[in-house]
Amino acid sequence: MSSSRSFKKIPWLALLALTAAAGAWWWASQAAPGAALTGPALLGMMGAFGALAVSLRLSRGVVRSRQALRRAQRYKHYFALQRGKLSEAKLDALKARLVLASTLDTMEVGVEIWDDQDRLMLYNNKINRMRANFLAQENIGQSFETLVRANMQRQLITAAIGREEEWLAERLASRGKHKEPLLQELEGNQWIHTYETRTPEGYLVVARVDVTKLVRKGKLLEADNHELAHQSATDDLTGLANRRRFDEALATEWQRAARSGAPLSLMMVDIDHFKKFNDHYGHLAGDECLRQVAAILNGSVRRAGELVARFGGEEFVILLPGADVAHACETAQQCMARIAKAAIPHAASSTAAHVTFSMGIACTSGDTSQSLTDLLNAADAAMYRAKSSGRAHFEVADQADWEIDRDTPRSRPVPLS
Repeated sequence: MSSSRSFKKIPWLALLALTAAAGAWWWASQAAPGAALTGPALLGMMGAFGALAVSLRLSRGVVRSRQALRRAQRYKHYFALQRGKLSEAKLDALKARLVLASTLDTMEVGVEIWDDQDRLMLYNNKINRMRANFLAQENIGQSFETLVRANMQRQLITAAIGREEEWLAERLASRGKHKEPLLQELEGNQWIHTYETRTPEGYLVVARVDVTKLVRKGKLLEADNHELAHQSATDDLTGLANRRRFDEALATEWQRAARSGAPLSLMMVDIDHFKKFNDHYGHLAGDECLRQVAAILNGSVRRAGELVARFGGEEFVILLPGADVAHACETAQQCMARIAKAAIPHAASSTAAHVTFSMGIACTSGDTSQSLTDLLNAADAAMYRAKSSGRAHFEVADQADWEIDRDTPRSRPVPLS
């Protein structure tokens, strides 16, 4: 600024010097010959000094201008050099990004990189091979929530269908916090494992692994195991629970009844004259008879937890958790009515012209003096009492049936009228 002001003063100094010189010349020309020229000389000297001052100022200004020009040239070179370095850095960064993207595209793992504001920075093509058109270049810079909402509208997120806002809130709350991989189901029965990791800078790196084959294989194994478990607990001929399943259920329900004091009823069922049926109609007909009786018994239970099982041969059991004697007797009556309505021919029976069965009922209310074996024995004894007293009906276990032991004959015949 001071240099600029100095340059502005130069025209005035030059004008002053020129004026002084012109005044001195004019004064000297007007003086008489031989007159003293002291005044014009002084005025001329003032003009000379003014011219000298102007010259000095101009000289200094030229020097400063040259210095400024040299500095400007040096800065120009520096700035050009810096611009070159910046361009090289940008080019290097672009090359690094392209190498990174190319490297990611060769991986069999889907990769996404999100910034500290949860905006998409980079992804590889494997993502779209896993999830068709899930991400596009125009998605770069958009937030995770924005992209998820768009994909939910396209119904690309199977687990979110029907509960979009609830699912999104849960997903945002757990974003980047999963210590274990997150198993996600996609459309078309596709499955992926999603791994999320935070960098020290707060960026989120997401890796997605296609586990469809593993999940499908696991589901097949699970279905096979379920089928094997079902088969191991099911009677092949009748489709009812087998003896093993019944023993497990009885033990469970006995313990539950003992804890709660709730009633527990057990019914033993035996087809009357079944050996004669087999001898008369053959074993294939006997198998069909067993299947029909099983369907009749199974159709007579109504409450959850009630179980019909094949106990062995032509014997069946019905377990009624929470059922008192009245409910057990009602169920037994239903069974009797259904077998009578079915009217399965039994020409060899001395009881009726159709298949009948005899039933024994035992009920407990968590009496700690009794045991699971006592319950089975009581129901068995009551059934044999029904058989010995005419068959084709049911009997309820009395005190004598509860006290019977393994060596006591089950049959207590009474004269038939």
